[in-house]
Amino acid sequence: MATAARLAKASPLRPDDWIRAAILRLSDSGPDAVRVEALARDLDVSKGSFYWHFRDRDHLLAKLLEEWERREMDALLLDETSASAATRWARVVQATADPARIRLEASVRSWARRDEQVARRVAALEQRRVAVISDVLRDIGFDRSSAEAWSEIVLLLCLGWLDRATRDQAFRVGVPSLGDLLSEIVLAASSRLPANERSG
Repeated sequence: MATAARLAKASPLRPDDWIRAAILRLSDSGPDAVRVEALARDLDVSKGSFYWHFRDRDHLLAKLLEEWERREMDALLLDETSASAATRWARVVQATADPARIRLEASVRSWARRDEQVARRVAALEQRRVAVISDVLRDIGFDRSSAEAWSEIVLLLCLGWLDRATRDQAFRVGVPSLGDLLSEIVLAASSRLPANERSG
């Protein structure tokens, strides 16, 4: 089993250190692997130091989930609507196709199947992703209904890729990258726009 590398530090640990170690364990082995004793070993500290920062394991898991949401929002520029459509689309492609993110996303979704609270937060973030993609497509020239429909198609493509890539090690051999496929989807969709609606 792949586990987080030891993260021993010369200075006192901060809450973020525990959260980063927990994210590594979640990515590698799922939520059941995020245990106080295991994290203390990874960080090369005593288990007691954990309780300077967190009430219990559930408190850590809640903070871990908040950090995942923050990373997702940052990656997709969800709080930066002034960025150009091209910049936002590039960020969507980059974030969606990142291997480390794919592993973490797969673990979070596996967690969501067992935990209703996690499932609700995953669903809420999905809605925000779809809205970001829809806004990008509208900036390109899609009307509202087309942008919303194609953004759902993009999300489904991402979810299908995520599922296949995390359970089939041979899947990526001989296939385009997810980023290439996403860009092809947008180009194909753009070609169906009436000529007077296309940007440029």
